[in-house]
Amino acid sequence: MAFACENVSSEAGGPVSFQNVMDGIAAAEFPAPSGRWCAIFCFFSDVAGTLRNCRVVIADEREEAIAQSAVKDMAFTADDQMSRHVVRFQGLAWPYPGRYFVKFIAGKNDVLASFPMWVQPAPATPPDTAETE
Repeated sequence: MAFACENVSSEAGGPVSFQNVMDGIAAAEFPAPSGRWCAIFCFFSDVAGTLRNCRVVIADEREEAIAQSAVKDMAFTADDQMSRHVVRFQGLAWPYPGRYFVKFIAGKNDVLASFPMWVQPAPATPPDTAETE
């Protein structure tokens, strides 16, 4: 599972809620600052082991990284076969419109999951058409 949302909440022992799942951002100007948002990655493995050097990288279509965040190692055991990562981003500025990729990478450069994030100009607001007297 891999996606973006505006916020994540949970209660001890309760379900996890993902608020405002998103696949893109509309911006009035560039570079476009984004508010707080989260990249969500969830993995399952029935093979015991640990994946090290985990990180989330946001890259443009040319594969140039614009942001990166380290993530704890993923350990899978017979009793714990799932690993969920919530990576919060705040104050990230998207340099220009286009398609970006949010990638979960482990080891040297093994991309385990990714999803696109579309950053586009916000639609122009139509001029006020009310007649003045």
